[in-house]
Amino acid sequence: MTEDFEKIVYSDEVIAFTALASQYCNLVDRVAAYSQSDFVSQQHRLLSLLYVKTLSLPSIEPIDPEMVEKTVTQEEWDEVHNAVAAKLAKFDRYSEVYDPLAGDDAMTSLSEGFADIFQDLKDYLSLMQMGSPEMMNDAIWECVNNFKNYWGQRLVNIVRVLHHLIYSGAALRTDDAR
Repeated sequence: MTEDFEKIVYSDEVIAFTALASQYCNLVDRVAAYSQSDFVSQQHRLLSLLYVKTLSLPSIEPIDPEMVEKTVTQEEWDEVHNAVAAKLAKFDRYSEVYDPLAGDDAMTSLSEGFADIFQDLKDYLSLMQMGSPEMMNDAIWECVNNFKNYWGQRLVNIVRVLHHLIYSGAALRTDDAR
């Protein structure tokens, strides 16, 4: 049975996704080291790839979903949110469409979306590092499930805004890296 899990958790699709998730989390963790322009363009590329790689993850069933641990604390989420909000400054807030067919929309922030995605991906990476093949299986299941139900839509909305910032000629700062 463990052999079957190992085929899944060490598949090319899972390895590629895990590498991108790690790049995303590292970039968000080090947001202050990038200029606003570099952060926006790198996240636009990474999030676009992350969406595609998430779609290629295997469809699996959990073994023990109760054992999936959350490792990102509220304080860590707040730190990410605040750092990204500071980096994006006036470009952080945008109008999000909840149901395109109903015309529902509300103001939200890119930084909240970045922090939410960070939280799920960092939890996933932590489980992948500490786990047995069975735990890794459940980490994949949890990540895909959360993508379908929550952060996938957040990601698409963020990519839409980043695309606009890059190609509309927005005056993104190029000299604010520390």
